[in-house]
Amino acid sequence: MTLGIEQWMQGKPAVLVANPTAQSGKAADWIRHARALLEAAQVSHRFVPTEPEGATVDRVREAIDDGGARVVIYMGGDGTFAEVAKGVLASSHSKQVVMGMLPTGTANDQGKSFGLYAGPAALERNVRVVAEGWTVGCDVGRLVIERGLKEVHRDLFFDSFSVGLGAASLATRNRDRELVGRIPGLGLIYRNQLVYLGAVARRFAESYVVDIKFDLDAVIDGVVHHYESLLDVIIKNTKIFGGEWIFDAQSESDDGKFELVPVTGRRDFTTKLLGAFRHNPVGVDDLERLGIEHAPPVGGTRMELTVRGDMLPAAQIDGEEIPAGDRYIVEVQARCLRLIVPREHVDPSSTDLSGRVVMP
Repeated sequence: MTLGIEQWMQGKPAVLVANPTAQSGKAADWIRHARALLEAAQVSHRFVPTEPEGATVDRVREAIDDGGARVVIYMGGDGTFAEVAKGVLASSHSKQVVMGMLPTGTANDQGKSFGLYAGPAALERNVRVVAEGWTVGCDVGRLVIERGLKEVHRDLFFDSFSVGLGAASLATRNRDRELVGRIPGLGLIYRNQLVYLGAVARRFAESYVVDIKFDLDAVIDGVVHHYESLLDVIIKNTKIFGGEWIFDAQSESDDGKFELVPVTGRRDFTTKLLGAFRHNPVGVDDLERLGIEHAPPVGGTRMELTVRGDMLPAAQIDGEEIPAGDRYIVEVQARCLRLIVPREHVDPSSTDLSGRVVMP
């Protein structure tokens, strides 16, 4: 085992958290493969299965506070990442814990933002990254949702929070996925990102018939921004959104701020869809030089969003539906989570002379 992971484990086995029933049962085979690779890399560990209705958070917390684990590895999609991260932060030893990533989800925003790809073919490299033990900090968002001056929900998020078209498309995607699952054979063709893209296309087409736009007042670090006729607003932490889009190439997971990305209309939506697509050689700056304007992102550490209008647009965090509100408060908790990442994603200034990563 490399010195890297040893410095974090403190003589206790790591904990691998995953859902063996996911991916129509395929995940069980992937878990067995991941455990064999971890053993081959001499990363001692034990397995903790996910549990429904948020109970995974408590299992992770118990593994840390009662079991002494200091390395927790998630395996699954962005939802599993969020549950495991919440368990780490709920523990009494969160500052001593590091979190490894074995992504197998569809969008894989967190993994891709750090150069990690998903699925069984990527497991060998991702396990090697875990064994090497290089880490970076990760900012965390605290979200409070109010409706009619009453708090209706509070939560943590790690990748993104959004209000509008994207969240409505997510709700449509979830309904479509349920329907697709009832039709034999269709799920093999119409699934994963294809289902989501279909939902986005439907919602976007509906905007020509039904007015789904909303106005927004955003107070970002004390500065007021007014937005009218928004289709969507996204609060982003990690670099990649929806698996393939980068709205701000300068953003980092540990820069102590989030980016508010407004989508001000159909033209802006199309510009961001094309220009922010990370595989497109033509970026939003190129499109702007051609006279195609777009609304730029705005960074900040505290954001208060007030929705104006009769309707409450849908909301989501980290790919999960949440209650809609008329006021949202987002506060950035700087670098309070520590992730194991490939060495090339570590800032050299954060390591000492021996190569050990210095905790903030």
